[in-house]
Amino acid sequence: MITLDEIKKTAKLAKIEITEEEATLYTKQLDAVLQWVAKLQEIKTQPTKQGGVSCTYQREDSPVSFEDTAALRNAFNDKKDNFLKVKKVL
Repeated sequence: MITLDEIKKTAKLAKIEITEEEATLYTKQLDAVLQWVAKLQEIKTQPTKQGGVSCTYQREDSPVSFEDTAALRNAFNDKKDNFLKVKKVL
């Protein structure tokens, strides 16, 4: 838990002037963030390597078949030939 005095000291070190109300607000907000981080640290994970990036979770992909493809095609307004047009995804 972070204290009001620690917030004031940090503001002073950073050469930031804050009011008493702001210090109280920042104390509550930062304390909530620190509690959330503490909860995250309780999670047991096992990092894996995938494509050079460290991952902590890997879900299993499994194919799903969709029987009513005609209804799916009819749900799209924009079609060309046998393709469904969608907005560009970046």
